[in-house]
Amino acid sequence: MATGPEPPPEMSAISSRPVIRILLMGRKGSGKSSSGNTILRERKFKLKMQDAEVCDAATQVGEKQVSVIDCPDLLDPDLNKEQLEEMKEQLVSQCSAGLSAVLLTVPLEKPLENEEEILDFIKCLCGPEFHKYIMILFTRGDELDALDEPQTIDEHLQNHEDIQRLVTECGGKFHCFNNRSKSDDQVQELLQKIEGMMEENDGKFIMEQMKRSGSKDIVINCKLFHCCKLLQ
Repeated sequence: MATGPEPPPEMSAISSRPVIRILLMGRKGSGKSSSGNTILRERKFKLKMQDAEVCDAATQVGEKQVSVIDCPDLLDPDLNKEQLEEMKEQLVSQCSAGLSAVLLTVPLEKPLENEEEILDFIKCLCGPEFHKYIMILFTRGDELDALDEPQTIDEHLQNHEDIQRLVTECGGKFHCFNNRSKSDDQVQELLQKIEGMMEENDGKFIMEQMKRSGSKDIVINCKLFHCCKLLQ
């Protein structure tokens, strides 16, 4: 039987590589969209969106196929029920193919706000194995260099016990971004860390609630949990 020409080896190798699919979560103004643009090396995400929505974009980074999902702050008190329901459906749809990593964006030199609640929300989404795929992505790394006495990220963590606890809850995994830098090194290092997690965990994972019930109750259950915490 006649067959077409075989693709060049390098093209075959690239196409056979799994897509690195990253979910960005965090509060408003935490640098999620900027970080997504830095990872993709293009201005794919609008930094100020009029309508809250889950967005995704993809590109080729060297030999890696990278897809990024930018999720608004689902615990934003300004969201109404309809917006929350719509974003839930978008999130379920765009994450259904599996995720390589969930990055919780935390801006440096800013006090923590609802990061712990967002982390609890991620636990609801991901199930008991969430700690294998979660990583803190610190943003505004340039602000550490701008201090009167410049600090490394490790030195910064030593002086902030609340952030240390957050990192510990994420299995000690973190990375630091300077979204004003045009250097590719910080992106390549992040992707290497994510690929390392994928190797350790045998690839991507599917959110537990999606596997069990189509994720119909994820946002409702987590929203109720959040409200209960506020009443405590």
